[in-house]
Amino acid sequence: MLVLSSVLGLGMATGGPAQAAPQPGERVCYQAHVADYGWLPEKCQGGQVGVTGQNKAIERMRITISGLGRFCASAHIRNIGDGQGERCANSGQTVTVGTEGMALPMEELMVWTDSLGALHGRAHVQNVGWKDPVVAFPTMWLGTRGQARNLEAIEMWIE
Repeated sequence: MLVLSSVLGLGMATGGPAQAAPQPGERVCYQAHVADYGWLPEKCQGGQVGVTGQNKAIERMRITISGLGRFCASAHIRNIGDGQGERCANSGQTVTVGTEGMALPMEELMVWTDSLGALHGRAHVQNVGWKDPVVAFPTMWLGTRGQARNLEAIEMWIE
């Protein structure tokens, strides 16, 4: 089971920073559609979605943020760029960004909230590994741009 969990990115956060407990009602949950795997199970508060070490790109993401007010997300997608624009929602609602069934890797994910500095995250990037954690202040960018590197896994949390 341990091997399967690692392959599918089903394990808990791997090496992320110590996380302070969020305030009651504050929570970020997210789910990834990954090349050759489809939709992986939803994770929350620092759990890893995606697959590392197999060159399998995240193609689409669902994100739900509760307790931080309005939030938006957008994806930078290979061969499309930022052409899909932002998807925004109110606290507790879900936004979906990226593509499905088109074999177009997501390279970067942008997320912002009304609560500056509360949302944190980090990304695992093809041929780079885990990048340093970043904070939404006001916008959090996870991944790379202009390098043709797949976004392979993500962890997000509220502090």
